[in-house]
Amino acid sequence: MSKSTFFTGQPVFNQLLSNISRSTVTTLAKKHNADHYCKKFKAFDHLVTMLFCCFHHCTSLRELITGMQANAHRLHHLGMKHTPRRSTLADANERRTADFFQDMYHKLFRHHFGVLPDSLPKGRIRDNIFIVDSTTITLFSDVFKACGNANANGRKKGGVKAHILIRAKDDMPHFVHITEAAVNDKTIMPKLSLPKGSILVMDKGYNSYLPMANWTKQGVTWVTRLNKRARWECVEERPVDEKMAASGVRRDRYILLGNPEKAKKVPLQPARLITYYDEKTGKEFEFLTNNKELAL
Repeated sequence: MSKSTFFTGQPVFNQLLSNISRSTVTTLAKKHNADHYCKKFKAFDHLVTMLFCCFHHCTSLRELITGMQANAHRLHHLGMKHTPRRSTLADANERRTADFFQDMYHKLFRHHFGVLPDSLPKGRIRDNIFIVDSTTITLFSDVFKACGNANANGRKKGGVKAHILIRAKDDMPHFVHITEAAVNDKTIMPKLSLPKGSILVMDKGYNSYLPMANWTKQGVTWVTRLNKRARWECVEERPVDEKMAASGVRRDRYILLGNPEKAKKVPLQPARLITYYDEKTGKEFEFLTNNKELAL
């Protein structure tokens, strides 16, 4: 992609915001009634403020507002006539619906999608791979440390957990869901909607048989590591040829996955269990999948 000189002399923040159409913001604000009862701090101002917070790695309302006030002369040309007060921003974060920002993200993603993956390697399998994982964001860690409890670091009672689904092709989030930090990863599995032919990669914390069975019916391949609490029964021991053994495969088994005691509610489903040895780390891993062909 050739370099453009159109933005020469413009601040980087302005260049980034130029990719966001004001008409799109206005349309979505009307759709979600995001500017209802707002006199000055409109949806666009809120969007610019939160982007400023992300780009400058602000960690508090005070830090964010102080930073914007220090750069007020640079923000006027973006259409922001007033920098918000901390109370105004706090109220907006509480009252303005998150659906506005969600639709804004997906609208921009669809519009600019064509220029995102041009420098990434292309491949039929890679295009269909989705990766889901979660990360815990600590909050009030300094407050918990002051209580004298070394383990109370804010990851459970004072934290939140972000569940994120990313497609490997473009390395961009397709699904983000925020919960309390103590929420188990597997509770988010039913919320994931994937197109037929997708390959979902997840860690062993996502151990729920019903969503796995539904994905199989929908034509979605899933790959995960075997959880130590998983219930399964070996049906067939598959032969491991020289090519597979050279790549690190130690065992290849067809199994029935699920709890027999709950088979009426969640039927046992056929799956494949592959034991793999990693020469670099000297460790052995067990991978679980519903695909009996792709892993060959």
